[in-house]
Amino acid sequence: MDERKRTIGELDLKKKESLRSLGAIYEDFGEILFGRLSGQEEILGSDAEEYLKLRKEIIDSEGLIKVTEADTKRLKELEGEILAREREHTALIAEIQEACADLGRDAVEDEGFPGLLGGCRQQIAQIVPKLEDARARLEELEDRGGRGFFGWIGKNTQQAVYKTLVVKHQGALKKLYAAAGEKFAAAENEVQVMGHSLEGAAHTVRDMRESAQAQARELEKLREERRRLGNVFGAEGGPVRRIQNLERHIAHIRSELKAVYRRVGELVAVEGPGERFNRVLMPEDDRILEMANRSKELIAEYSREIEKLKTAISIDDEKAEIEKMERAIVEQKQRIAAAEGRIGELNRQIEEAESHIEELSALL
Repeated sequence: MDERKRTIGELDLKKKESLRSLGAIYEDFGEILFGRLSGQEEILGSDAEEYLKLRKEIIDSEGLIKVTEADTKRLKELEGEILAREREHTALIAEIQEACADLGRDAVEDEGFPGLLGGCRQQIAQIVPKLEDARARLEELEDRGGRGFFGWIGKNTQQAVYKTLVVKHQGALKKLYAAAGEKFAAAENEVQVMGHSLEGAAHTVRDMRESAQAQARELEKLREERRRLGNVFGAEGGPVRRIQNLERHIAHIRSELKAVYRRVGELVAVEGPGERFNRVLMPEDDRILEMANRSKELIAEYSREIEKLKTAISIDDEKAEIEKMERAIVEQKQRIAAAEGRIGELNRQIEEAESHIEELSALL
């Protein structure tokens, strides 16, 4: 019994292997058939429609992966490009501020253009004395020695205050010079400065301003492209997840496509040459059909052997059940015989008791 069950297990494994082999043959055969019918798949009917639909889904998904990979690469490029452009733009803005400050200082010192630079001169005139006073106080403190520990602390505190004032007034003065330079170089004031010795410097500032504006426009375009790509990826959980989802979808579609290949391969292999598939089959397919038939014969042979063994086991099981029931019958008959003997003994005892009763009754 155990040997037969072990044999059934071995045959079942061989049958499954043959089924897998047959499925692979049908699958490969179906793929070959579709390759032959490029452009005329309608010969295979609804299976061809499903094949074309699945192939399109794979191609579209693979295209989306390529687009996503290109967009990911472009996004990384944009990050680097934007960073570099921002640095260039920041450096140019700083250069413009310096150029405006230099131009404004020269223009203010020229004492011309009262209508254009008068307001700036007034504000500068208010700050310059404050700056000079702070510097003078600072020089006095540096020349003066501190007396004792507390004198030294007091001196350092005052120096810190006046240093702060110097930096503050210098910053304010530079801003005013830069504002004066911007006014002097403004396009609307070009006629007023025409012919002046600072006209060239004003043109330089205007050119730098135009370059900065062009840089700003280019930066905005790059940032907008980055936002667009970021929004696309953000909606789908990022490029990595998007590609993973597409790859999973492609894997699923490929499994469905394999099922179509198997179905068509089996259909043509089973039906064989004939009017329907004459345009499909080629002489070299004979070897494939022979392999398929051999696999089917093996599967049928394994199935028959398995059924025979299962039938033999079922017969043995029935025989064992019959033997079990026969033993039960013998046991029941033995129990009946024992019960009948006990009944006979009880009847004899009853008769003896009744006889004794009669004897006793005669004495009354």
